[in-house]
Amino acid sequence: MLDVQFSSTLPRFAFGEYDEVILDGISYRPLESNEFGYTFLRTDRTSVAESFTHTVLSQRVAAGELEHRRDAFLPEHAKRRLRFPTQELSTLSLKQQQKAKYHESLVRAFLEMEAEGKVNRTEVSVKSALPEIKYRAGKYLSVPSEGDATQAGNNTKIIPEKISASRLLKRVAAFGRHGMASLYGQGGQGRRSRRLGPDELALLARTVRNYLTMEQPSVAQVVEDVDHAFIAENLRREELREREADGEKHGQSTRPLVMPSRETIRLEVRKLDPFEVDVARFGLDEARKRNAPVGKGLELTRALERVEMDEWKVDLLSLMAESGIWSILSEEERASFGLEEGKKARWFLTAAMCCTTRCVVAMKLSRTPSKRSAMQALDMIVRDKGVWADAVGTHSPWNMSGTPELIVTECGSAFIDFDTRVGATDLGINIDAGPAGMPEFRARIERLFGTMSNNFIGRFTGRTFSNTVVKGDYDAEARAALTAEDLSEALVRWVVDVYHNRPHAGLPNGETPRMCWNRLVGRYGVAPMPKLELRRKALGTRLERTVSQKGISVLGIRYHSEEFGRWFMHARDKEVRVRWYSEDLGAITVELDGKWIEVPSVLKRFRGERAQTWMMAVREIRASVAAQKKINQEIIFKAMTRIREINANAIARQGLFVDDYSKERIEKLEDEFIIGFEVDETPGTLRMQPASDGLGIDLPTAPSGTQTQRPAGDPDHAAPNNASEAAGAPNPFADPDADWSFGDK
Repeated sequence: MLDVQFSSTLPRFAFGEYDEVILDGISYRPLESNEFGYTFLRTDRTSVAESFTHTVLSQRVAAGELEHRRDAFLPEHAKRRLRFPTQELSTLSLKQQQKAKYHESLVRAFLEMEAEGKVNRTEVSVKSALPEIKYRAGKYLSVPSEGDATQAGNNTKIIPEKISASRLLKRVAAFGRHGMASLYGQGGQGRRSRRLGPDELALLARTVRNYLTMEQPSVAQVVEDVDHAFIAENLRREELREREADGEKHGQSTRPLVMPSRETIRLEVRKLDPFEVDVARFGLDEARKRNAPVGKGLELTRALERVEMDEWKVDLLSLMAESGIWSILSEEERASFGLEEGKKARWFLTAAMCCTTRCVVAMKLSRTPSKRSAMQALDMIVRDKGVWADAVGTHSPWNMSGTPELIVTECGSAFIDFDTRVGATDLGINIDAGPAGMPEFRARIERLFGTMSNNFIGRFTGRTFSNTVVKGDYDAEARAALTAEDLSEALVRWVVDVYHNRPHAGLPNGETPRMCWNRLVGRYGVAPMPKLELRRKALGTRLERTVSQKGISVLGIRYHSEEFGRWFMHARDKEVRVRWYSEDLGAITVELDGKWIEVPSVLKRFRGERAQTWMMAVREIRASVAAQKKINQEIIFKAMTRIREINANAIARQGLFVDDYSKERIEKLEDEFIIGFEVDETPGTLRMQPASDGLGIDLPTAPSGTQTQRPAGDPDHAAPNNASEAAGAPNPFADPDADWSFGDK
């Protein structure tokens, strides 16, 4: 089972008219919905309609059995799939990642300067601004990511060199139409459109202006006008050629004109100035209404339509705890969270807020913001947060989850990181960084941090202040009393029980954020959580491994499958790329010859287990059975079960802190901690216990009349291993793949 505890309030999902929903390998389109559920229509020739209740859909999403592809049947998306990669961008080759990052840095630098009014979309303007564009692009290009050919050192900026003004403008236009997929440059190579000469372009530009009339002709009508104009012009030129053959001199070109395609004409129409189009087609007053700036702000109607995400340096000094979760962590594990014995520290909070409902949908605490904090916050947005709420005993559910349509961030290195942006794109989320130095573009999340500082942090001793004048004689370090674990628990309690249930001035009729969320989700729904396999590829740690006959091992867990073994027999290069997800150790995703496949762990019981629980179990086992060369499955899973039972709430409270399971830390753990640790993967066997008097063995027998006769050789009814099992306790290790639990059934 996954380490997830769902809220009592079930979500209602939102599926659009052009979305594709895949259940049990069958493709559907949404037909209609009501308060009970959805009716889907199969996309194959049968066109069979099937109905699913909201409860069933919620269960299928939680089990990872439903795949949602937003706008998959829109014509624009269908065309995009022909031109650009259809697989997840984060799984493309390292060379493609490197090129895409290079182009994105220049595009983002251009858009940044365009927003400041320092450049416009003409070659003359871009040529004069190229030095500054390249310099600004270095800020994005220097942030390390997986596809980098060389890593920039400390205080080293990589400045792009090869770019022309015309090429940059084309990249900017493509990015505006198709997003990050256009930067990978697949599909369009080798297909060049026909070149139109000056005569064709001049006639095309004149005829396209037929669109600018009060009769409001359609684009199709303009296409007909252009076709007729070119046919008439070619007939006229043919007549001129006949006269020229008779000796008449006229001094005009007689070359036949190339007919433009329908797409070329449509693009020419789109190049027309929008305000000029509205004036010509609707009149000046209507054009002013359509194009005048609106001072009302964002018009949002649905939950998760826009999410703002930012970082805040918490105005509070906290102590390292001496009990709770920190007491069961090793020194190395404490250091991974940025904690040092006896030191007082300030934390950074990476938070995300639904702008429509003002609900907090993610919070992560870290000592230093990084792409790990940003990507783990993305993961928290889409997941149900009941496990964190229940761990601290909140009175209200924290059921705000789903896939956002747009995330707006600030320009910190964690958010402009290329891997973060590619991961969000793969999850189906548009992500955009607001203008640097202009927090008003993220006004809602900035206001949340102000509310936290005044209404939440102000209640604790150890508070810090923005300047020495406000601080006065207050000694924050001497008065620090709140532990890091207390801070995590207090944050969850305040957000879920206080902030979400307090009337918000920005919501209509004094609604609370929780009431607004429930109302809008009940009316419009939300996009469901992405599948586990997709989250693993998009957000998982990127590793490289050499495949052996035993498969691949990560943190002492072996992964193998039949398909993987067949590939190994014929592959020359055994080095592969891997995606490893710390929230589920039951499988990894591996790239084999350009195709990504899921490879399960050899022991199925690792499904749904978190890396933190496993590492704590490894430490406990090594301390107790250090002399054993191979560790029995029974020992491992008893230790993991004990950790979950004793420290379940402590581990859940720790879930608000950013885990450091980077590539470098995994390598360090394997070199220093996992080395020599080997799991015995053979099924559990019957072990005869010595007799109490030291003579022979005791043969356990069932009490008379309490057990029925078992068929011989039945694997589901293996003989008990000891006297306690003979008394009726289950033996979960008789079959390593059987369902198992501890305690009475």
